[in-house]
Amino acid sequence: MKLITALILCFFIHPLISYALQKAVINVPIADLIGQPITIIRPNESAEHAYNSLAVCGGQTNSPYSCPRLHQALYNDIVEIVKESNDELCIQISHAYYLVPSSSTPQTQYWTLKKNITLLDELTAYNIPNNHLPDPINFSDTDNCALHHADIVTLTEPHHDSILRITFSAGTRFVRMPAPHKKKNSTISVFAIDYRTTKEHQIKLPANKCMVNTQTKTANDRTTDYVNLLKKWAHTKQGSIPYTWGGTSFARTTQGNFKEVTRKTNNSDYSFYEYEHDTQFPKSGFDCSGVIARATQICGIPYFCKNTSTIAHCLTPLKTEEILSPGDLILVKGHVMVVSDVAKNLLIEARSYAHGYGKLHEIPISQVFENIETYKDLIDAYCNKTIIKRKDKQGKIRDTFTNLQLFPMASVWR
Repeated sequence: MKLITALILCFFIHPLISYALQKAVINVPIADLIGQPITIIRPNESAEHAYNSLAVCGGQTNSPYSCPRLHQALYNDIVEIVKESNDELCIQISHAYYLVPSSSTPQTQYWTLKKNITLLDELTAYNIPNNHLPDPINFSDTDNCALHHADIVTLTEPHHDSILRITFSAGTRFVRMPAPHKKKNSTISVFAIDYRTTKEHQIKLPANKCMVNTQTKTANDRTTDYVNLLKKWAHTKQGSIPYTWGGTSFARTTQGNFKEVTRKTNNSDYSFYEYEHDTQFPKSGFDCSGVIARATQICGIPYFCKNTSTIAHCLTPLKTEEILSPGDLILVKGHVMVVSDVAKNLLIEARSYAHGYGKLHEIPISQVFENIETYKDLIDAYCNKTIIKRKDKQGKIRDTFTNLQLFPMASVWR
């Protein structure tokens, strides 16, 4: 996903309160994160109204206005508060980062609604132990302890809990409760907090919706899990997972058609995409890089790249003597895809609305690239530095690339 420079800076506005990186937790199923206070982008709206009207994806006209979303955090994610401005907080995350050309320092700061955050000190005051929250995934932790913790349970698909009356996104993490060892359980009991009442509950998650990663899993095991998870998401029943700009969540599927809508403001026009009958906020779904980050981390892979330029900087390109394997990445400017089936020449991608798709799907590479029928053709084009042409849903050439890149997922362990 391309990041717009104007949206990746945290601006200082008044009144503003600075924090000594106080720890807090996301208290909503999905929290939209943006690059600057939304009141700068939409000064004539309240912050809450502006966040609650962020489009699934910006359109062809002034998309930063309609959809400044850059990332999403999920329920139980631990963050650090950097500063406050009115109804918004600037937070720092540890599970993903992006790089900008002017700096080698990982960028991890975003703005979100203040109401999406609960201080850990507040939970302590209500006698809720902090160790009932999952340790945050941290790209600085070379041992990847939080990724491989046997007592942390991660949802692989959405789950509605009747006690808390909310639907959790895939990727939401919980701490498992101590339980007697049994050969097979259909549910897993976890700690969960109702942040509206600041009360802790014990809820049950279906075991078939959960991933538990342990140190015993090999890199190959994790990669297989990751590819299988992407395939499952790409072939969801009753609809599809929508393409969501900056999206890293899956709480529901979407059915029906989408359209581009144009609106007028006092200053300028803007447009955005929307699905029929989709009135829920915040929007759930994935963009091309967000789906990879979410799926890899669910499966215990130490992958932390927020966007395509960071992938190109952090992963090792495929060598001429190496072969492509399921889970490897295909990168063109501004877009990333996943090799899903080498024998059947299939890839998985979250593809944009402008190209006629607007969803996560598995598709033959021949429908993506002109004159590329097989992965052998793709590797030949990569090795020979051949110009690559990408097609949209109607078969029309939409992009021409001179720098196709291939990255083995195994390089995250090198």
